[in-house]
Amino acid sequence: MLFQTCLVILTYYCSFLLRLDSPLDATSRALFWKTVPVVLIIKVLLFRKFGLLRGWWQYVGMSDLLDISKAAVLSAVLIFSAIDWILRPTGYPRSVILIDMVLATCVIGGVRFMVRAYTERVRREGVQKNILIVGAGHAGIAIIRELKRNPKLSYNPVGVVDDDPSKQGVKINGVKVLGTTDALNELIARYQVECVLLAMPSARGPQVARIVSKIRECRIEFKILPTITELIDSPFEIKQMRKLRVDDLLNRQPVHLDFEAIRKKLEKKTLLITGAGGSIGSELARQIAKLGPLRLVLLDRSENDLFKLANDLHNSFPKLDYVPVVGDILDVSLLRDVFATHRPQSVFHAAAYKHVPMMETNCFQAVTNNVFGTYNVAIVAREYHADDFVLISSDKAVNPTNVMGVTKRIAELIILGLHHNHTRFLAVRFGNVLGSNGSALPLFEQQIANGGPVTVTHPEACRYFMTIPEAVQLVLQASSMGQGGEIFVLDMGEPVRILDLARNLIRLSGLEPEHDIKIVFTGLRPGEKLFEELRLDAEGIKSTTHEKIRVLDGGSVTLEQVDKWLNELSLIVAARNVHSLVTKLVAIVPEYSPSKEISLLSAIDCHDQAVAYRSARPNLLTSMEVA
Repeated sequence: MLFQTCLVILTYYCSFLLRLDSPLDATSRALFWKTVPVVLIIKVLLFRKFGLLRGWWQYVGMSDLLDISKAAVLSAVLIFSAIDWILRPTGYPRSVILIDMVLATCVIGGVRFMVRAYTERVRREGVQKNILIVGAGHAGIAIIRELKRNPKLSYNPVGVVDDDPSKQGVKINGVKVLGTTDALNELIARYQVECVLLAMPSARGPQVARIVSKIRECRIEFKILPTITELIDSPFEIKQMRKLRVDDLLNRQPVHLDFEAIRKKLEKKTLLITGAGGSIGSELARQIAKLGPLRLVLLDRSENDLFKLANDLHNSFPKLDYVPVVGDILDVSLLRDVFATHRPQSVFHAAAYKHVPMMETNCFQAVTNNVFGTYNVAIVAREYHADDFVLISSDKAVNPTNVMGVTKRIAELIILGLHHNHTRFLAVRFGNVLGSNGSALPLFEQQIANGGPVTVTHPEACRYFMTIPEAVQLVLQASSMGQGGEIFVLDMGEPVRILDLARNLIRLSGLEPEHDIKIVFTGLRPGEKLFEELRLDAEGIKSTTHEKIRVLDGGSVTLEQVDKWLNELSLIVAARNVHSLVTKLVAIVPEYSPSKEISLLSAIDCHDQAVAYRSARPNLLTSMEVA
């Protein structure tokens, strides 16, 4: 306060000098001393009102400059009124007040910015790690600003690179745009850069891969800001910088969602997620938690996975009302209790067996869980008049060559047959999800950590990939669009060779394929095929209001057909007859091509391999009709 009082007196005196020339005569000095107390009182009071007498000058910003300007303008008005109406000094030059207003704004604001510049320079003198930032957009600007403000960060930004010609040579918060990404290697050597930060959340895979390739040649550390998909509802911060992941190299476009439609659909609603402890189910829970649901009911058979999810939600969303339910979708009594107690308005059915080779040798369990379990949840949802039922399906349901895929296709047909005026039934079909439980990525990472080899089934094997957050966001978007009876297909981009995925992951680990880590081809596993598809030839595909979501004509299925299929499958599962099961699956899904492994099982007596197993499909049709 003492310092700013001195500045107020100084700027006011300088205003007299600028207006009346130096040195001041006796009359001018008398006017100055007569009016300065009024000026001082008014300015100090206004500075206090605008919070300018407190705060850390080293963190001054544009908002502080705006407050200084407001205080200067208002004080000029009040000073003019006080001098003109109260003091009424003879010969007082009123232009002094205007000069003082401008001068005070410049001096008082300038001193603050000088303090900030000095402290930032002092901090940087002790920093050891020079960094180069790729991207001069909003994300890059935010990162530079935080690096300069935060004394705890050990990075010194020496420059920025960007491919936009209009940004070349400009300065961003004192950091110059040094060139384009083509000059990365030269700039890294010239400025002794030790780390590169990629601040381009909207960049696509090939662009990121090209930049990373240049950085890797220099053998220095590099980090990347997450994609826009991961940064939804989050500001750009340096703590979000992370190591490059293999999904950053996929040729994926950013996902743009209609959050208002999704929020309107889910806000203040009671929602049920089955398979909530799994990769998709847990991410569904986290993203729905951000939308303000009334209650979130989480159903999973794994108490450990459910405990982890509940603990995560408790820490991240302390105000969220969630109910973890340990239970099985084959337990109809439990399902009825859950629906009767909580009355969920929307159901996201993510519970399923999905490991393709394992389900080839456990075909009865696949049918029981994926078909009967889906029917159980769907029919109880219809019985209790839920508004929506969303089935999480798979691209393996298209022209299936494995039991897992054909059971998913039957699950799709079931919900088409159950569509009702009270409950909208729809399915969302997508491909492989990077990083999900049982996917190739965790397996490759473990193999690399063990020193190799990395096992790939076939050099030409291709799959559609998307990240877990992206898949879940598009599921939520599709759920807000459907009218019922549709199968939505997510745009998975271009298929990716598994071999390329493995090579990229090895390089991201700082190693070279074949030289440091061997890649071994093991052949396609039971039920696998080289290429996956997203729709059948007979399914008509239509566009939707969202560029990344298409809708299919899933065909016409009646409730009578569904009931007949399930009755027959129930008897076959109870009899443990593989041959009859395969025959029936082909009859229900004609495009199903059984694998060699399941065909071999159907030709032998596998009854001795079975354990006692009761029929999991209850007869709910009668109770549903009564309801």
